This record gives sequence, C-alpha cells and structure tokens, in this order.
Amino acid sequence: MNKFLPHITYVDEAFAKEIPTNPLAFLRQLTGLTIFDVKGVDKTRTRVITTLIHGNEPSGMIALHQWLLAKVIPAVNIRFVICNPEAANLLPEFSHRYLHAAQDLNRFFDLKKESDSGIHRRAKQIMDAVSEVNPEAIIDLHNTSGSSPAFGVSISDSDKVLDLISLFTNKVILTGLNVGAIMEQDFSAPIVTIECGGATELFSHQIAIDGINRFTNREVIFDHHAAQVDIHRFPCRVELKQDVTLGFGDYALLTADITVRTDIEKLNNQLTAAGELIGWYNKNNELPLTAKDEQGAEQLCNLLTLQNGCIYTKQSLQLFMATTKLDIANNDCLFYATIESSFFHDKS
Repeated sequence: MNKFLPHITYVDEAFAKEIPTNPLAFLRQLTGLTIFDVKGVDKTRTRVITTLIHGNEPSGMIALHQWLLAKVIPAVNIRFVICNPEAANLLPEFSHRYLHAAQDLNRFFDLKKESDSGIHRRAKQIMDAVSEVNPEAIIDLHNTSGSSPAFGVSISDSDKVLDLISLFTNKVILTGLNVGAIMEQDFSAPIVTIECGGATELFSHQIAIDGINRFTNREVIFDHHAAQVDIHRFPCRVELKQDVTLGFGDYALLTADITVRTDIEKLNNQLTAAGELIGWYNKNNELPLTAKDEQGAEQLCNLLTLQNGCIYTKQSLQLFMATTKLDIANNDCLFYATIESSFFHDKS
C-alpha cells in the first residue's frame, strides 16, 4: 500500500541548477513533502505558498516549476511547500486526488482531531513548515474539480485577505464552513485558498504563474486592492445522502438513483437563474441530497426543487466547484452554492 513518507526534504537555491525543464521530470524527483526556500531582497520577511495538497491539481506545481527555472530573486524570502507529491506521482501523473481512497489531505488540518495516522502526521508537518517561518502571508494553490473560472476562498473578508486574492482573481467565496482545510487554520497571518480553475486548462496554469509572480516580486502586497474583489457569501455545500447512487446524463438514468446533467460544470461560469434544470430524480418526493449552511442548518429546500421527476434551481444561485467526476461528487460534494450572494466589497 502506498504511504506518506515520514521525511521532509528541504531545498535551497542551489537546487535551481539541477531542475529539469520538463515539469513531469521535476515532479518525479520529489519523493515526499518537499520545501523550497528562496532568499529574497528583504530577508526579514517570508511569504509561503502551499500547493499539491491534491495530487490531481497541477497548476500550482507547474507555476512553481516555471518560477524556479526563471531563477527569480524575490522581494522577500519565499517558502514553497509541495504537500503531496506521492499522490501526484501515482500513474498517470496528476490524476489521483488522494494517496489513499477517499482520504482527502485537505480535510485533516484540524489538529484537535489529530491521530497517529500517516495523513494526520503529514498535515501536522505541513502546518509546522508554514508556522516555523512566521510568514506575513500564505497562499494555498488548488484547481477546481471541474471546468471553472478562478476564484479565492477565505474565512475572512479583511482587507489583507482580499488584497491577497486580488493578486490572482477578482472573485472570492467567503465561507464559514469548516471541513478541516488548511485555509481554516490560524497561522497569525492572512491565508487564502486560490482555486485557479480547471486542472486541465492552460488558462488555470497561467493564473497560477501570474499570481505567483505578483506575490513574490512585489515589495508591498497589502496595497488596498480589496475593493476590486467580488464577494460571494454564505455558501451551502450540496452533498449526496448516504447510499445514494449518482450518475451523469442527458436524461434520467435507470442505473442511478439521482442523475445530474452532463454539462453541470458550465454553471460554474455564470449566475444560474431560478428554474434551471439540474438533473432528475424519480424515486419519491424527497431529494436524496443535503445542503448545509455555515451554521449546520439544512437549506436544500431554499436551493433546489423537485417537479415531476426533474430537479430545478428554486432561486438565483451561483454554483462553484460543480463537477462531473464521480469520485469527487461521491466522496466530497456535488457543488457549492450561494444564494444571490454577489456583492462588491466596499468599506468606504
């Protein structure tokens, strides 16, 4: 069985001379949690970037590879933490989200629930690697599960958080949902997750490359760009109930309890109006879904409605992270949704 390797590899600038020009060759050199430290012009400050928490989300890794090849001298010290190369190296590369089935590393950073398992130890190692440099800011780079524009995710709408997000994108989900992600942890510094867009889209890699360049090259990153960020508040996490069979199709499938339309991912790109068809369910009059808000209250009846075996949006929604990947939909969620929640940040 594949295991998280217990050791940590620390690498300094000298490694840049040996970096292969192919990103897959670079990935294959990484045998466990790997930390790259690059000294900046100002050596009194450090910024941290974590990436590859999910092995099938390559944009942050590709951007880091490009950045290292360019031999950049950053404005301040930069620490890159490559979190889960073991999963990314499972063949074919960048196709496995987890090292172990249904064990999502980004659900194990709440150390109050720590155990002696390998995945908990890895989460603690990552937390320690971030904390030990006392960073002034932390970016956690991801890709969305399906095709999607880029957006940030945060538990705070402070100006510093929104300034960080504005380096990559102008959209953010402000969430109070607690799932054990690294973004939810307290590092005494602003931390944001950046979802760069779909894992297979070149545009997503460019979002990561451009954002990393801004994050590392600018002497000042908290420069009052917060007002440019469009905030979507109060997301609900739409999940399947236990023992429900899911399928994706253009009509109700006989082989599935609930069928979701095959082009659901396109709804990530737009505000979805009330009455939009989402899928089909014919078993009874109660949808086998749950949609909890930040307080744990059930909100499904406010999001979706079932009429004559068809599932429709009940009001205008913004969907995020909608996916047609069965393993993610089954083990994580179908999508996140906010209700009429697009506001422009204004503290004037």
